[in-house]
Amino acid sequence: MVRGPAPTLSFPQGEGESYPFHVYLSHAHEDFLLVDRVWRVLDRLGLRAYMYEHFPHPGRPQGAVVLQALRDSHHIVAFLTEAGNGSAWVHQELGAAMALGKYLLPVIQGSGVQLSGFAELRQPVLYEPRHPEVAIGRLLWLLRVDFELFDGALSVQCPSCQGHFSVPLPALHLVRQAMDTDRLLGRYGCPGCASAVHLSPWTLEPVSEQMALGRAWAE
Repeated sequence: MVRGPAPTLSFPQGEGESYPFHVYLSHAHEDFLLVDRVWRVLDRLGLRAYMYEHFPHPGRPQGAVVLQALRDSHHIVAFLTEAGNGSAWVHQELGAAMALGKYLLPVIQGSGVQLSGFAELRQPVLYEPRHPEVAIGRLLWLLRVDFELFDGALSVQCPSCQGHFSVPLPALHLVRQAMDTDRLLGRYGCPGCASAVHLSPWTLEPVSEQMALGRAWAE
């Protein structure tokens, strides 16, 4: 979905203590596929993420919708890719988030994107379009630590039969070991078709046994 021209966002001071969303995903529409991929992984982790395209509000002014979603989110993840850095919407959202005192986590494209005016942002997650899994993995690591997702269940969709089942959320130290050695995580049996399913250590996405053969995740 392409949003219209970015308005100037104005808002009252102060905010409540209740956050319907863990994370707000600020992005340009050109980055939809990347951000939607992140949104789906966060959903399987149990993190409620706001992404404009998944929460349509027909009849409401876009500026009001965006502002309310920013207020309703604890973290703001800004995708400052080449497209995102050139998006008036993304910069309006960043400015509003900073004025609201939100916790900002930028994902920055590593090939020459300049961030004039935002030097005070937290140390960014570097994004390389040829290897998006690496940036996704680093982002997930930070969010898991921030929201204390150290155990629990992870929802998985079997690549073979498309059935859903749950597996234990891999511990962070096991994720780090798999990242460092370019290995997949686990070997889980799908209860629906008995196929073996692995997990990418970077994105926690399911990988079939066939796809796992010879695959390197972080070149």
